[in-house]
Amino acid sequence: MAGCKRISFVLIYAVFLLTSCSLSPASPHYPLAESSALNVTLLATLPTEVDESSGLAMRDGRLWTHNDSGHAATLYQLSEAGDAISRRVHIKNAANYDWEALAQDSDWLYIADCGNNIGDRSWMQIYKVAWQDLEQAEDGAEVVAKRIMFRLADTEPSTRPHAHNDDCEALTVVGDELWLFTKNWQDRHTRLYRLDKTTAVQEVVSSERFFTNGLITGADFDPDTERLALVGYRLGFLNVAAFIWQLPIVNNTPQWELGQYHSIRPTRQWEAILWHQGDLLLTSEASLLGGASLGRIAL
Repeated sequence: MAGCKRISFVLIYAVFLLTSCSLSPASPHYPLAESSALNVTLLATLPTEVDESSGLAMRDGRLWTHNDSGHAATLYQLSEAGDAISRRVHIKNAANYDWEALAQDSDWLYIADCGNNIGDRSWMQIYKVAWQDLEQAEDGAEVVAKRIMFRLADTEPSTRPHAHNDDCEALTVVGDELWLFTKNWQDRHTRLYRLDKTTAVQEVVSSERFFTNGLITGADFDPDTERLALVGYRLGFLNVAAFIWQLPIVNNTPQWELGQYHSIRPTRQWEAILWHQGDLLLTSEASLLGGASLGRIAL
């Protein structure tokens, strides 16, 4: 599967170049004022069992992750160093169609099964797993999740893989809401969808749209500092560049005009982002850009 992922990244890059060269960012958007570049300190090489790590969460000082599409419906607790797996917990009533992100609050861990590279998904789901169940589960145990089914009501199915604006890989908790951010292959924006954390079936429309100049792959909100972080990458004609956005949230509203854009290095296929003690933790998938890694950005 990892080999297919590396081949897929090359094909995606080619499709992106063919479909994006004539596009320009649509209004409204704010000027791209790049702040200083940030360095990612590599903390660990992830175990090969999670070489397609796509989501990241932390509970009691320990990190949890999962693999991308086509893998088992399993959550993995990492060792303290991040280079080994401590526990595997299987979600009994779930399937990993295209798991892309983790989000969390004090009671629940949310798994976003929302990946839509092809563009033809009408309904997606978020699995809710109680932290209490995860904490009590032994290695190899099964737990049962609740499920939120949702549809992006302002989109139409696409038949052009990696050439549409309705992919999705980023989820975070903001207050009583789940914030979902799209990965727009075509126009390099992201759209924000707000979901209720308890309603089982939802049809939602986007509330915000922002020019990110790239593809958003992860999001996290820090309730202590009320700052949102987005991670992603930009495909150019001669290179691939990774970046993060930081912006304040005021009265439950993103302050896009105050957003700070930072390129980050080394460039890898960074997929997940997590605030931790004022810094940012990230994981990358194994790809042609580098191995599956755990990293930290000191802020």
